[in-house]
Amino acid sequence: MYKGLISNFLNIRTIALIVTYTIILLVCYWLSYELRFDFAVTEKYSQVRFETIWWVLLLKLCLLFGFGQVDSLLAYFRLPDALRLFAALFISALFLLLLWFQFGGNKVAPRSVILSDLQLSFLSIAGFRLIFRLAYSKNLSDWFVSGDQERVVIIGAGEVGTGLCSELMSKRSLGMSPVAFIDDDPKKIGRYIHGIKVAQSVNAIEAVAKKYNASRAIIAFPSASIKRVRQVAEIAGKANLQVDIVPALTDLVNGRAQLSELRPIQLEDLLGREAVDLNTDAIHGLLTGKRILVTGAGGSIGSELVRQIGNEAPAALLCIDQAELAIFNLRQLMSSESSVALSIETKVLDICDTEQIRAAIEAFKPEIIFHAAAHKHVNLMESQPNEAIKNNSIGTFMLAHLASEFEVEKFVLISTDKAINPTNVMGASKRIAELGMLSAQMKPENKTRFMAVRFGNVLGSSGSVIPIFRKQIAAGGPVTVTDPEVTRFFMTVEESVGLVLQSATLGEGGEIFVLDMGDAVRIIDVAKQMIALSGMREGEDIEIEIIGLRPGEKKYEEVQHVSEVLHHTSHKRILRFVGSNSSATAEALEAQLNAILLEKNSATSKALINKLVPEYVPHF
Repeated sequence: MYKGLISNFLNIRTIALIVTYTIILLVCYWLSYELRFDFAVTEKYSQVRFETIWWVLLLKLCLLFGFGQVDSLLAYFRLPDALRLFAALFISALFLLLLWFQFGGNKVAPRSVILSDLQLSFLSIAGFRLIFRLAYSKNLSDWFVSGDQERVVIIGAGEVGTGLCSELMSKRSLGMSPVAFIDDDPKKIGRYIHGIKVAQSVNAIEAVAKKYNASRAIIAFPSASIKRVRQVAEIAGKANLQVDIVPALTDLVNGRAQLSELRPIQLEDLLGREAVDLNTDAIHGLLTGKRILVTGAGGSIGSELVRQIGNEAPAALLCIDQAELAIFNLRQLMSSESSVALSIETKVLDICDTEQIRAAIEAFKPEIIFHAAAHKHVNLMESQPNEAIKNNSIGTFMLAHLASEFEVEKFVLISTDKAINPTNVMGASKRIAELGMLSAQMKPENKTRFMAVRFGNVLGSSGSVIPIFRKQIAAGGPVTVTDPEVTRFFMTVEESVGLVLQSATLGEGGEIFVLDMGDAVRIIDVAKQMIALSGMREGEDIEIEIIGLRPGEKKYEEVQHVSEVLHHTSHKRILRFVGSNSSATAEALEAQLNAILLEKNSATSKALINKLVPEYVPHF
């Protein structure tokens, strides 16, 4: 501690500042006497001035040091510093006044001298500091920002942007200070909001950032289109600004996030599409007051299903997952959802445990089942085909049989675009699950409406390419891409689950719904965007390494099965495929699958799967 104080005093800059303050304070104290006596100070008060000037000077310097004004940077003098400077000088003046009341004017300066000295000292030191501040600043508004605050430009001068500005100004602990707004509305440009100027339009971000010496931009229009967010982020990135974004509008409205809970802009913000226009009344009517079972409830899709279903006030919700940690995390998530007040029950169960699942369904009596439990990782399942068949195919068959037996109203299977003309075991096992579901629908005694919903990759889900890229970038690379031409469809988890629920309102039984996933994205472009968003440069800071396609991987995902016919639905983002009815009964399919499980050889198992799904091209 003492070494730190000594090093501060030995610092040349600090010594120079102490000498400067000493000269200023000596002159101000001396001049205060001259002004009090019209430049004709009597011998008596000249003696008092000479005897007191040294210890008064020492008192002021100690207080200035205590208030952080001796070791401060001259170029960062702002309003908080001015207040601390005044406080130090005011306390010294107050102390002198108390001494005057105690000893009178024979040993201490007169009251008028004390007050004049306070004013002169403050104005002189503040003026000295202000000259340096102005010399290093590009705008007078800098003076009102404290030295440890990061200078930010708020993009969007609407209700959200102005609210964010107010929060940042009132919560200095966030470490950010708004210096300018940017907005495309010409009626707002040139006006002031909370004392902050709406400087220019979005295209002038770089010029505004330079003028106001900003290092960060905050996108504050959560209702804007994804395309517009992407454009703004690119412009701000070219201006070398760190780009943050406010929480989603739905999170702000539902109270799950505050305006000041900013986060860096992520790939999900740039790869997504326009907000899905859902028929919320239909979804509400489907789920409200119903008893609902969700399998795989701890996964990416399952947990979002639970969250969105929970917001529709079901009568009860049973969440099943075979992973204990997943269920624990789900319980933590739901306990933090203040808007959810319902009966939620969780169970650690394997869907292949027929007796336990039967007991759970018999006790809970679900009216709707969302079946999201599955092994989904292509590479892992390629070497364990029997496990994929057991969990994804036979598990679905068994659950569908129980749903029909207990007359569940609706059964929704979460499928995948990899089930379309599959080249891997995982996709083939999900295709078989679809066939089993369709067979269950065709049973004469069946009263349950079965349907499946297919969609592509979910942004940020566990095991998906984006979390893998993030880890690789954090480790310094390289970022591994299988093939430069590989493309995939991407959806946000919120969007995909919203469309799953919308599909459930449309299904009458036997449909396979396919979500409009927009345009396919090249994986190598995703890698390049993620490197750029991390503030690094491809080829200089991070390398991209091409490692070749792995067993079972496709270059391009497909959207339509060879035997299916496309039909539109009442929702523009949801398509319905109708395939030829499978001639195989559910019992015959199960018998063939059970035969596969008896095989110990992966190649033989894949050959048997090929007989069930002729379009499946196995990789041996």
